[in-house]
Amino acid sequence: MERSRITRGLGISVLFALFVGVVGGWVLSRSPDDTDANPGLPTPGIPVNTYITGEPFPFVELRTPGGDPVTISTGELRPMVVNFWFSTCEPCKREMPAFAAASLEYEGRINFVGINPNDSGERATAFMEDMGVNYPNYLDDGDQLAAAKVATMPTTFFLAADGTIVERSSGEVTAAELAALLAELAGG
Repeated sequence: MERSRITRGLGISVLFALFVGVVGGWVLSRSPDDTDANPGLPTPGIPVNTYITGEPFPFVELRTPGGDPVTISTGELRPMVVNFWFSTCEPCKREMPAFAAASLEYEGRINFVGINPNDSGERATAFMEDMGVNYPNYLDDGDQLAAAKVATMPTTFFLAADGTIVERSSGEVTAAELAALLAELAGG
């Protein structure tokens, strides 16, 4: 008799926990029906890069690998490529040789800048040296990611000489894609 009561109590507890879990999960996973309730705010889910082509690139203060503050800009009135990357990002590793080669090919005509939100200055510098990258790279504490609305890595911005975003690429850029984008950015 005592054992039957314990078994019944345990069964009721398990059913109650299951009910709470299912109902709680359902309530937490529901999105509001009114998708215009918060215009301009992203809806919860998998992060995606926001489309901001045609807008000025939002330059913010970054740090050199040595820790000094710096704000980049298109001050030389040249087009610019801004690549967000980090050393353990496999697509970043695969595309980096193409960026290193392109920066040499377009030297003096298109500026290249790397922005790293993950690594230490030492790790970022060692990675850039291993990849043969000679263009400036800076560290970001998240402010540039937020300002540029970057959610995935790698992400690359192609800027006109006045700092306007001409193109944005989310994910790995192949050498062929990079060559086509740079030819267009350089004006032919």
